Amino acid sequence: MQQEKLKKAGLSPNEAKCYLALLKAGSTSANEISRRSGVHRVSVYDALRGLREKGLISQITKANKLLFEAGNPEKIAEIIEGKESELEEAKKVVPELLLDFQAAKEKQDVHSYKGLAGVKTVLKEMLASKTEILDFGAEYKIKDFLPYDYPKWDKERIKSKIQMRIIANISIKPTRIPLTRIKYVPEKFNSSVSTYIFDGKVALIMWVEEPLGIIVEHKAAYASYKNYFEYLWKVAQR
Repeated sequence: MQQEKLKKAGLSPNEAKCYLALLKAGSTSANEISRRSGVHRVSVYDALRGLREKGLISQITKANKLLFEAGNPEKIAEIIEGKESELEEAKKVVPELLLDFQAAKEKQDVHSYKGLAGVKTVLKEMLASKTEILDFGAEYKIKDFLPYDYPKWDKERIKSKIQMRIIANISIKPTRIPLTRIKYVPEKFNSSVSTYIFDGKVALIMWVEEPLGIIVEHKAAYASYKNYFEYLWKVAQR
C-alpha cells in the first residue's frame, strides 16, 4: 500500500494521506485536501507544514486563495537516501559504544544466570573462548538437563576448533569426544557442580532443580582454579 510505503520513508500517517490526495488533486485548498484525504481539517495544516519542511509540497496564492500542490515524487528517493546516510553515520557510534560496554564489563567480576536459559548463556560464552576449555565435575548432568542443546553446543565447539580437557568420574569411562582429552578420578569423587576454566574466566554450573550459572572474571580466581585443575590432571588416570 502506497501510504504504508510513504510512512517507511519517514512521512507521518497524516502527511502520507495528504500527499497522496494532493498528487491526484493538483492545486487545491486545505479544505479539499481534508475532504479527499479523510484527515481532520485541524490536523491537515500540521501535515501540510511537515510536507513543506520535507520539500514535498509547495503553496501558491490564486485569487486571494491559498492553494497547495504536490512536489515531484522523486523527492521521496532523496529523503530515503538522506535517511540511509544518517543511518550510516549513526553506525559509526557503535564501535565507541562497544568500547564503553567492554570497559564496564571488565569492572564486573561476577555474573550470575538463573534457570536453563541462564545456563545456555554461560555455554554460549564458552564458545567465544580463545583458549582450551578445562572441565571437571558433574559428570554429564548437562546431557540430562539439556539433551538437545548440549549436542548442538558441542558441534559448535568442534566447528570453532576449541580444544577441551575433561576430568571425569571413572563411572563414565570409556568416553570419546572430538578435540577432547579425558582423564578419570575414582567413582567416590562426584559433584552436582560443573566447573569450566577458559579464557581467563571460571564458569560454575550448579545442576539443581533450578540450575544456576556463575561466571567469575578474576585473574586470581582463574589462576587458582587452573592450578587446581592441572594438579588433578597430573594425578588422574587415563
